[in-house]
Amino acid sequence: MARLFVWNIPLPRIPSAWREHIRDFGTYASGALFTLGWWFFIDGLVTARTTTDFPVSFGFEDWIPGILCTLGMVITNSIDLALLRDDGFGYGSSGLAGKAKLTLFIGIALLAGGVAGSIAILAIKYIVPQVDGSVMYIGFTNVIQTVSVLLASIVLWFVHNSEADNQYNFVLN
Repeated sequence: MARLFVWNIPLPRIPSAWREHIRDFGTYASGALFTLGWWFFIDGLVTARTTTDFPVSFGFEDWIPGILCTLGMVITNSIDLALLRDDGFGYGSSGLAGKAKLTLFIGIALLAGGVAGSIAILAIKYIVPQVDGSVMYIGFTNVIQTVSVLLASIVLWFVHNSEADNQYNFVLN
């Protein structure tokens, strides 16, 4: 097993007995981050709908960043890291690595676009008109949602694409 380096600093080796538990913990942590993000968004939606005389309209544009981030998470985590390591991008290769890199780029672009869109909605609908602080919470729930989904996607990507001892291979006959 090769050592993993981050910015020329060797990371400590994790005993093989702990790796499976770290994958399980990372999967649960990713699910908790994803759920927490959507919970904040739904809390903001319920708060906006139940408040009388709410000064800002809560519309479909508030849903778009969360949907983009969720699609980006699904696309990003559906790609295996081994597909990205293949350098067969020439005439004699299958071109699978190039397609996987393009798909990964689209997933990351959806994640980044969702986060940027939620920040833009926060700025345009809540900060610029200088609404009350209790109303500004609704704008922050959208940003919390997208950042939580982004972090959940990053955790899930690194946990499931680390060097695995147990690989599951599905063969269709």
